[in-house]
Amino acid sequence: MSSGEQAKIKPYLEDLVVRSYLEGEPATKRQGLLDCSLGVNLTAGVSEKVVEAAKQYEWSGMWHYGDPTYKDLKRKISGFWSNYADLKIEQIQIGHGASAVLEKLSKIFVSPGSKVLGYIPQWPDYASCVNTYGGSYEAVSLGPEEKFKFHVETLIVKINGEYCLIYIDNPNNPTGQLISLQEIEQVLKQAQKKGVVVVIDEAYGDYVGKGNSATNLINKYQNLVVVRSFSKGLGLAGLRIGYGVFPADLSHCYNKVAVPLPISRVSCYLAQVALSNEDFMQSCQRKVQTEKAKLIEGLRDKGYIISETFELCPIFVMGHKNRDINLKDELLGKSILTVSGHEFKNLGSNYVRVNTPARAEEFLARL
Repeated sequence: MSSGEQAKIKPYLEDLVVRSYLEGEPATKRQGLLDCSLGVNLTAGVSEKVVEAAKQYEWSGMWHYGDPTYKDLKRKISGFWSNYADLKIEQIQIGHGASAVLEKLSKIFVSPGSKVLGYIPQWPDYASCVNTYGGSYEAVSLGPEEKFKFHVETLIVKINGEYCLIYIDNPNNPTGQLISLQEIEQVLKQAQKKGVVVVIDEAYGDYVGKGNSATNLINKYQNLVVVRSFSKGLGLAGLRIGYGVFPADLSHCYNKVAVPLPISRVSCYLAQVALSNEDFMQSCQRKVQTEKAKLIEGLRDKGYIISETFELCPIFVMGHKNRDINLKDELLGKSILTVSGHEFKNLGSNYVRVNTPARAEEFLARL
């Protein structure tokens, strides 16, 4: 490429460092490895109803485009929330994973010089997304002395009209802690006064129940967007399906930046089947609660540090008291794969993120 062609690339991208813990995971192919790294449903996989629906699906339909409006899936999502929020299908937007919905939000709001407010440790990929649009990501630090416990007051005092967005992942990734709906509402009220939109990323939301979702507030606050995923609790990670719930005006803007047909016909169909099986979700919550409690108790008995976390969310942060220890490498030596704390701002290599396995005993036995 000539120097003239190179000059057309956005200049700030050349030196931009993108953080993502999805890079460099060849160890997943190692035989006998207990993989507790990526956020898939390790305790239950996917519901049998989805498996059977996939077997019976008319696969010849794969050669055709589906309905570009996704109205059937949107109606299913609206019905899923019917006892908690009155959602119109126009408020629901479908994306190629929750991350794609978040990327479109950056496309709407973030430009060179824009500022987004969050807290750390937090899912690093969204901050990188903000940076790729030329924005800056500013964050309130959660302290290791309190096991990275979130305090809403420290975030609220930082809110001002200079920010275009506030990003909150709830439950938090990597700690798995849950921010209460009351605290979310405090943030929304302050942000509304300053004209700032609040994005609640509920990728792990299916583990904690619909009563804890900010979707309950969507028609009360016009500065709220809720983003959800089918990849975690519902077990459809490989299908890459996500959705956002928007106020009506903002949903209209989303249509201007979204690409058509973000998911396939079969993904759309299986997502509807997954939403129909709420017993599966409740079963997952019970399994996570049981195995996570056993795992954390065993790790504490062995002297490891455990972050503030919520009992139903499968992920949590595990730390070693020796700051010079590379805990991911140490665990990998015992055939346990985790995500290094080095990938998250405000954590170090003596921390890892753990996704609770199907059997806590297997993890503890390897230690």
